[in-house]
Amino acid sequence: MSSLLRWMRRLSADCRGVSAIETALVLPMLVLLLCGGLEFGLNVYNRQQLQGAVQAGMQYALRNPNDTSGIMSAVSMALPSNAGVVVSSPTYACECNNGTQISCAPLGTCQSGTPRRIMTVSVSRPATALPLPILEGLRPSVLQARGAVTVPPI
Repeated sequence: MSSLLRWMRRLSADCRGVSAIETALVLPMLVLLLCGGLEFGLNVYNRQQLQGAVQAGMQYALRNPNDTSGIMSAVSMALPSNAGVVVSSPTYACECNNGTQISCAPLGTCQSGTPRRIMTVSVSRPATALPLPILEGLRPSVLQARGAVTVPPI
């Protein structure tokens, strides 16, 4: 019995291998945090690309407000990769200076001020994902960007 107690005392005082056990416990959490941060950064970068493409489409719309195919083309051309990108057709809404909605075709009249036509451009793309099933519920499935600009009435 005393030999068993001596062996247990020696074992409890032995510190060899403790750092390997600590590393084995901490490393999976660090890898998960790193992968989550990487995926978040990739999605932010892709979202910024989409927003830049929407801004290019809105700049084109300021010069050519009635050219919907040209606006959609300007959005598509501003993206480095068009894989899975969906550019929706621009939508128009008309309102008065006080925010009252009016009809666009034919353009309604406002009691005070001039009517304005607001064009909205939107684009979406599937989100790129790292192959980590544990992050499946946390990631967006689609990235979207939308912008609006006031264009001259028809």
